[in-house]
Order: sequence, then structure tokens, then C-alpha cells
Amino acid sequence: MMKFFSRLTIFGLILGSTAIMAQGTAPAAKPVEKPWYEKVEYSGFVDVNYMYNANNKEGRTPDSTGGLNTYNKQFQVAAVELDIEKVADKESPWGFRVDFQNGTNNPYQENPYTAVGGTYNMNLLQQAYVSFYFDVLEGLTIDVGKMATHIGYEVIESMDNLNYNVGYIFFNTVPFINTGARANLGLTEDWSLGLFLYNSAGGTGADATAYAAGKNGYGDGNTRRKAVGTQLSGTIIEGLLDITWNTLYGIDGTNGRQSNANVWASEYTGIPLLAKEAGNDDYWLINNVILEITPTDGLYFALDYTQGEKGGAAGNANDGTTFNTSVSTNALSLTRDDATVKYTYRTYGVWAKYDFSDEFALALRYERIDDSRNGGALGVGGRIGANERYDLQYLGGATGNTAAGRYYLGSAQTFTVTPTYYWGENVIVKLDLRRDEAKGQQFVNEKGQPSSYQNGATLGIVAKF
Repeated sequence: MMKFFSRLTIFGLILGSTAIMAQGTAPAAKPVEKPWYEKVEYSGFVDVNYMYNANNKEGRTPDSTGGLNTYNKQFQVAAVELDIEKVADKESPWGFRVDFQNGTNNPYQENPYTAVGGTYNMNLLQQAYVSFYFDVLEGLTIDVGKMATHIGYEVIESMDNLNYNVGYIFFNTVPFINTGARANLGLTEDWSLGLFLYNSAGGTGADATAYAAGKNGYGDGNTRRKAVGTQLSGTIIEGLLDITWNTLYGIDGTNGRQSNANVWASEYTGIPLLAKEAGNDDYWLINNVILEITPTDGLYFALDYTQGEKGGAAGNANDGTTFNTSVSTNALSLTRDDATVKYTYRTYGVWAKYDFSDEFALALRYERIDDSRNGGALGVGGRIGANERYDLQYLGGATGNTAAGRYYLGSAQTFTVTPTYYWGENVIVKLDLRRDEAKGQQFVNEKGQPSSYQNGATLGIVAKF
């Protein structure tokens, strides 16, 4: 009997320990996924500055030589932005981003910020797109909506640039905002490929003339043609050398340049030219290459080369966004081949930054624009046109104290030194000390007299959250 109870006791202990062990090794409960609204992130910034350029522009008279900052000798709220974003990723494959922005910079990000017939442009809505993630290679993300351009080394937000104000290259050679779709595919851990399909190469904005003519006042996409862009970026030497190659090709105009035969027939018969649909000879092509070099943890360099080429009717506009078919701008030329009517511009930029400490850094920028083969002064239509580019303007025999004696020789350059102070994690203080130079007397001094150079300074303060 004692043996029976002993065996029973041992059997019970075995069953109890087995149950305890089974309980200890049971699979953990699957964690409850966060609801989508808890994955939404909020951020933004407030950007204020004071600009002083040594010319006779001040107050409400725009000083376009200041880039985005145009209120010379004035305090200004350059931009206030609120960003709302839900990232699309493998765990949650849909998302969105909305950037609300206002400030004195806004009119120069798109066409002028105005109300036309009760229709407002989307200037206050800098970005707004939906996102989808697909588990392909290292990840494929597709965005559809309104988005900042993929072209250029600098960006619109001053806090994300080495200098405070954007330079000549970004301000004059590429659009700031586009509406369309983009796809970014991670090829490997170090390389990615982007494809872009925009409504237009010239960018998004309002069009008062179009609205008055009974068309949509939102000036984006004159025809069903789309601008096509690419981006290839990756690491060549780990921790030392990165490269990005951007392209953009588009035909924005509804009309193209007439052939020699049509121009001759019009001049011979006296019958005006009929509009010719824009074709492959009419285009605007942008190539942009960026090299980033990091020799040490505190030292950084960047090189930017941007080249623009405009064919056919696009060359008549200087900026490549407007197409002209009048006889005067399509004059007969026995040596002209319609496929080789091209205008070009080239820009070169060098940036450097050295971090002395976590609180203090010094950035340098040198830029050069060569638009001697552009057919006229370079300027991107819709923001500051060529007729307002005082730094690159050809005026010939124009009169007036701000114009007389200046001439255009096809190039300008800038030098910018920017001491930067980081006040904690949320405040950035930058002081741009900038000198602009040109071959011709394309600037004016504070008395309105022609000058070949201009000095200026901008103190910018950004509080981000």
C-alpha cells in the first residue's frame, strides 16, 4: 500500500511539473497592432529672417537676387509649416503626407499666390500625396499627388540646406513643385531607382490668363503629355562617396516650332502660320548629377552639376516652359535643322561644411551659372521670370536708374559663407554672408547705379518641432 501511494505521489509530481513546463513554453500572444491613427506623425517649423542686400530694392519691391527671400531690408516670416505623415511600410502598406505652409516664400514656390475669379491655387498646400508600399526587392514605394521636385541638391526648406537661402542653381534651373506620381524601388541596401511622371516639366502653379480664357485656373499640364523623370542614387565607397543622377524631360506647350518650309511659305504667301502641334523637336531636358563626399565625421563636401537643353520652340522662352510659334521668333534660316535647334545652360556648384562641435558649424557655397548659349537670361517661368532677374538680365538700351548701362554676358557666380549655431535640438541659427558677381554690370548699388557685384547678408532663425 505504501508503494502504491508513493507511486501515486511521484506520478502527481510529474504531471504537475509537466503542466508548469507546458505553461512556460506556450507561444506568446500575438501583439495587437496599433491603429493607423497612432502611426501618424506630426512635425513642422517656423522660419523667420532679416535680409540686407546692398542694392536699391527694399520693402515690398521684390529683390529677386535674394532667391526665395525677397523682402530686402525687412524682417519676414519666410515660412511656417505643419507636416502630417503616415509612412507606408511592410507592416502597414498604405500612407499619406500633407504639408501645410504659408509665408513670404510661398509666392515664389509656385506661380504668384493670388485669387483669380474666386479660384485659389494650391500654394498653401506644399505637398499632399498618398503612398503605397509593395514588398519588392528592398521595397517599392509609390506616391501619387503633389510633391516637391526630385531635381537639385538644395531643397525648399532652409533648415535642410547647408546655407540659409537657396542659391542660383536651385532657384533658377528647376521647378520646385510637381503634381503626378513617383515610384522608388530599393535595388539593394545601397542603391535605389526612382521613376517620376509629372503633369508638366515647368511645375505646378496658378494661371490667371488661362482662367480668364475659360480654362482651369490651376496651371499644371497644358496637354495630356506628361513629363518623365528618373533618379538613380547609391553609395560608391561606403562612408565616403555617394552619387545621385536626376533627369527630367517634358513637352509643356500645346504648339511647336514651325519648319523652315512652313516659315518660307508664310513669308512668300503672306498667310499667317497655322499652329503646329508640339512634337519631339520641342522639349526641355534637365540632367543633374550630385556627388557627396564625407572624408571625416565632421567634414563634408557636395558637388552639383546641372545641365539644361531646350529644343525647337522651347528655346524661345529662355526658361523652357513656354512655346512660341510666331514668324518673328521662327524666322527662316537655310542653315537651321528643326531637330537641332537647341539652347543650353550649365551650372556648377560646390558646398562644404565643417562641424567644429555639436553646436557650431561653418558652411561654404560656390555657384556658377553659364547661360551664354541659352538665348537670353535664365529664369524659371512662374516664379521670378527672366525680366525680373536683375543678376542675369539683358536690358540693352533700356532707361531708368536701375537699368541704364547694364549688359548681359552670360554668366554669374555666388560665394556664400554660413556660420551655423544649433541651440539645442530645436533651434537653428544661420547667417548667410553672400557675394554675387557677374561679367556685366547686371547689379545695382544702393544708389541705383550699375554694378558688377553685390554683397548681402541674411540672418535666419528656424524653430522646428
